[in-house]
Amino acid sequence: MDYQQSLTTMQELSKFGINLGLGRIEELLRRLGNPQKSLSFIHIAGTNGKGSTGAMISSILTSSGKKTGFFSSPHLDSYCERFRLDGQDIKEEKFAALLSGILGHIKDMQKEGFESPTEFEVCTALALFYFVQEKADWVVLEAGMGGAIDSTNIVDAKIAVLTNVAFDHMKYLGDTIEDIARVKAGIIKKGAHVFTAAQGVALDIIRQKAGQEDAILDVWQEQLFCYPIEDSPEGQIMRIVTHHATYDHLYLPLLGRHQQANATLAVAAAGEAGADEESIRKGLAKTYWPARLELIDTKPQVLIDGAHNPHGMEALAYALKYYWPQKRMLGIIGMLADKDKESALSMILPYMDELIFTTPPAERAGDCEELLHIALQLGYKAQVEENMAKAFQLAWDLAGPDDLIVVCGSLYLAAPARNWFSPGRP
Repeated sequence: MDYQQSLTTMQELSKFGINLGLGRIEELLRRLGNPQKSLSFIHIAGTNGKGSTGAMISSILTSSGKKTGFFSSPHLDSYCERFRLDGQDIKEEKFAALLSGILGHIKDMQKEGFESPTEFEVCTALALFYFVQEKADWVVLEAGMGGAIDSTNIVDAKIAVLTNVAFDHMKYLGDTIEDIARVKAGIIKKGAHVFTAAQGVALDIIRQKAGQEDAILDVWQEQLFCYPIEDSPEGQIMRIVTHHATYDHLYLPLLGRHQQANATLAVAAAGEAGADEESIRKGLAKTYWPARLELIDTKPQVLIDGAHNPHGMEALAYALKYYWPQKRMLGIIGMLADKDKESALSMILPYMDELIFTTPPAERAGDCEELLHIALQLGYKAQVEENMAKAFQLAWDLAGPDDLIVVCGSLYLAAPARNWFSPGRP
């Protein structure tokens, strides 16, 4: 099997959709020798900020000299981005070889009457198998949409991070914050050290779960603090206080006030894993996580953000108001069908002077006309250009050299936007 054939195989596995539960992943990993039992994990769940926080932790641990695996999803340009070792994507030929071996076990499972694992479950198994082969010292494991019923919850992580809890994926996780928090808190294992920036009733649920598991819980604004020193479109400088140390004048290249909480969780978790101050300082400064308030320096400038739910759109709106208050803004928005579109759009539309709805390249892409209808109902003018490339061109033509084009609504839209708006365009 070559790399292109492996991608076709993953696409075929996607037909099984989202099928929560741990039975299939348990059986698949048993056939692979239970690689998860030989690894040390930092498990990350939450509604938003999982990837950014994971990228920071991974960068810090790599800077400390620890061989560090990082499993995240979705990817932007290449499937191999989901499986990183010391910041480097898995090689295409390695990915294809591992998947080829795993497929044999899947076929055996099907012959014996087991359900086929889903695409995400196969990804999880492949990541664990890869990292154990590479003898990773630590694995930073990002949960998918859930926690307790997510395939990544097959691991026994001694360090857990819960970034926040907000409304998203309600079809699978529940209709209330309490329900969603219970699922997310499922990653808390017996005796773990847990770090969270959750608030309100979600924090109450997490406290309860931590107590049941005799876990240590450190909470944002209780044991964990961040004090901004400088904050500009070039990055942030901050002082972070955790349960074990104070770190002054840390530099983070990622933008957004919300990243201050993520950075604090990352520093605390990495410190718990043994990273010293020099590694924390170097790793945080080297963190790279594209399509999250990523500014492309063209004329006009282009800001690309993966915000796709109300909580994420709120963070994006705050950043627009904080960093670029005088800019004329043109929005290109495409969302998936299962998102809370009205609540999300209500957060961002007040900042847009021109608005174009388009279709992200995903099977679950939403209807542009529905987005247009919501915008009109909220009192905003907009237009539809379903063809994504034409939407990019339209915004480019409408924008003046001092304007800001804002692309948001889905990471599936962010990836092609990064390529289309790359520096050097005429």
